Amino acid sequence: MIVFFLPDLRAGGAERVMLNVLLKYHLAFPEESVVLLLGKKEGPLLAEIPSTIPIYSLEASNATRSIRPLIRFCKKHHPKVVFSTLGSALAASIAKNFVSSKIIFINRIGNTIGAEKMLIDNRIKRALYLLANKIIAKNSDHILFQCKYMVEDFIFETGMQPKKYNYIYNPVQIDRIEKLIFEEVKETYTFISVGRLNPQKDYETLLKSCVILKERNIKFKLGIIGEGPLKKDLQEKIKVLNLEDCVHLIGFLPNPYPYMKEAKYLVSSSLYEGFSNVIIESLCLGTPVIATNCPGGNAEVLVEGKNGFLCNVNDAEDLASIMEKGINESDKFDNKNIANDAKVLFNMETIFKQYVKVLKNNIE
Repeated sequence: MIVFFLPDLRAGGAERVMLNVLLKYHLAFPEESVVLLLGKKEGPLLAEIPSTIPIYSLEASNATRSIRPLIRFCKKHHPKVVFSTLGSALAASIAKNFVSSKIIFINRIGNTIGAEKMLIDNRIKRALYLLANKIIAKNSDHILFQCKYMVEDFIFETGMQPKKYNYIYNPVQIDRIEKLIFEEVKETYTFISVGRLNPQKDYETLLKSCVILKERNIKFKLGIIGEGPLKKDLQEKIKVLNLEDCVHLIGFLPNPYPYMKEAKYLVSSSLYEGFSNVIIESLCLGTPVIATNCPGGNAEVLVEGKNGFLCNVNDAEDLASIMEKGINESDKFDNKNIANDAKVLFNMETIFKQYVKVLKNNIE
């Protein structure tokens, strides 16, 4: 049995990647017993799990509460591999000490920890966050990262060299998103932003850049697709900044791809990323990207003037200037070449082979 273990199936990037690998592995190796294990059986992506894949729930609301039920699960089902990500990686790393040593624990790191820790104001919580990652570093049989930057950051921040590790870029289900782009859009946008409405995405700086563009009499429209804890705050800021005519909070969409395809640019104002799914999806659709040169994989993917532009982190003036430059130079991009180049790097078949290699090497 190979267990894919996540906190839940909310519509996040890490959840999407794990789901893609799970579904592909299930189809490619029908002789293998593959199951999905969730802390809580909830989230919109549950609808994409076929009935042929068993789903188990630990009925646990967070990582620490998952530890004991995970131990019981492992002692009952004796899996060969437990493959975890996000908070489940910590639960798995602690549980490893209390189950059979034959069980292989593979953990996928969900974000750039050096940058993520800076959003934790409380010193004690920050120390606990780093301790959690040290436990993952120590107890994982294999750690997967999303880009080269994340490897270097993790080793530096934890001061530990994992037993086995490598990085694998996130995959894109190109056939799937290309089928979804034909859905009719209610409105087209100059810039589209897709992501959870949380501090990491730094929408506040994006809104400030829109104010600057408006002051320069630049005509544009920005659509923001996503839900999250900052929704009310952003709605209020849009009103206060007098941006209601050019900035629209669209909300969560199960299919954002037609909007991404129709936009001139995808824009990402993040303070940090692991490896942004939405950026590589945009590139596979042929839509160039304006993104911050933040800690994470953005600079490994974006080539200035070829498939997009990079700007400074948390710098509204620079972001506004790059967005203005993008409007003026949108004709210079070859959308077909952008899509073709991205599909070579991020297609599901290429990335999936790398995941299979890790799984098989650890099983054999």
